[in-house]
Amino acid sequence: MRKRIIAISLFCAIFLTVQLTEATAAVMSNDIQETTAEHNWVEYSTDIKEFEVGTHEITYWKNFMRYTRTCTISHVIRTVVYYCDIHDITKSETFLEDIVHSEKHSH
Repeated sequence: MRKRIIAISLFCAIFLTVQLTEATAAVMSNDIQETTAEHNWVEYSTDIKEFEVGTHEITYWKNFMRYTRTCTISHVIRTVVYYCDIHDITKSETFLEDIVHSEKHSH
């Protein structure tokens, strides 16, 4: 009796493992087929924003006197969104366009 229960349990475990492996392989093959098709990327939108990222103190001399000012640092970031009409998906790229200092000084 025990041998039959063990044999049936083992058979069920092997059967379920084979079924799950086949299902996983089918999903993976679909993913591979989708990624091999070429994309038709078209620029959908462009957005440029300026973000304040920090400050630092600068010192300078004027008429033999030492002065300090606070310089604000900002990053200008451009984000481009692309759309693929074949697969109905989007992707985006982000670029650092410029680093802006509020005060004119040497770095």
